[in-house]
Amino acid sequence: MKLIGRYIFKRMLGAFLLSLGGLGGTVWLSQALRELDLVTAKGQSFVTFFQVSSLIFPGLLLIVCPVAVLIGVIYTFNQLNADSELVIINASGASQATLLKPAATLGLLAMVVVAIMSIYLVPRSMQSFRTMLAGINTDLISSFIQEGAFMPIGDSLVFHIRDRRPDGTLEGIFIQDERDPDQSSVYIANRGTILKNPLGTFLVMQSGTIQQRSVSKGSMSIIEFESYAFDMSTFGAASQQPAFKPGERDTAYLLSPEPNDPEYQKRPDSFAAEFHDRLSSPLYALLFALLPVATMGQAQTTRQGRGVVMLVTVVVATLLRIGGLVLAGLSATEPWLFPVLYALPIISIVLVLGAILGGLRFSALDGISALIGDLFERRAQRRQARGQA
Repeated sequence: MKLIGRYIFKRMLGAFLLSLGGLGGTVWLSQALRELDLVTAKGQSFVTFFQVSSLIFPGLLLIVCPVAVLIGVIYTFNQLNADSELVIINASGASQATLLKPAATLGLLAMVVVAIMSIYLVPRSMQSFRTMLAGINTDLISSFIQEGAFMPIGDSLVFHIRDRRPDGTLEGIFIQDERDPDQSSVYIANRGTILKNPLGTFLVMQSGTIQQRSVSKGSMSIIEFESYAFDMSTFGAASQQPAFKPGERDTAYLLSPEPNDPEYQKRPDSFAAEFHDRLSSPLYALLFALLPVATMGQAQTTRQGRGVVMLVTVVVATLLRIGGLVLAGLSATEPWLFPVLYALPIISIVLVLGAILGGLRFSALDGISALIGDLFERRAQRRQARGQA
């Protein structure tokens, strides 16, 4: 790649990374806020909240990465045109390959990243996400215990906490245990934490007392403790492996799913559709990098403007991606559409490359841009004439 090509690539790469960070952060924040219920209603710590919300981040990057490529390339060409650099490049007699190479390099890099995420990283993160949520939903403390309420667990246990702090610490603990017919026990502690280890689930209480009353003898004893572990394992719901959907399965599993898989028995073709969608979706990253080269690779004057050209480029890219998503959904019930999943982006890439290398100018877009510019100019002149009158 020549010096001018490296210069354009650096600008494209910087714009791409900036767009990826902005889009990824915005989308992640909107999705992560939906998981705040883990803290507000289920009493999980903020550490658990960030662990769960971070697992959805690769899936979001998979969606926004091609869009960030499109924005980065469009922004770079728009700036090159605004700074008259694109005029100099075109006037110097440089071929379209000068602009094609940096865009294609960025598109290929993005395609490799999207492929790695689509084939390996996203399925693994979604599996961990579903498994962690299943563990939270089957956790006794998260599911049943509420601040300020006396919650019966079974017929012989009552649990109460005054407050639950963001770090998971429980304050104002009261437990009434009547599982033993001959003895009733009441546990009172200032604070406590839930401890999970291979031996089970324990409520480790700090600074409290145990009041034990013998039913047969009618006597009572009070025991003070600095630390006491109350076994909660027998009350927790059994952990179950969640039923993973096709989008959450490993790519190798999609090729040969278990015949007894409930999801596979419901929709067997959806596994093959998911496999082909994972392989075809990275092609859109390359397509989105090449498309602006065809529409915006020629210099335009300020009067002509580039707003319409950018709008048409974004609309075409959006329609192509929506078409790919629709085909992926239809292929779950229509297996004959599998080749079309690859044909749509590949044919689009070939057409765009042909337009670039063939030096095709989108004169219709130039005419529309000029027409709109004339309309705005005439409107401004009319306003100026009215002001002078």
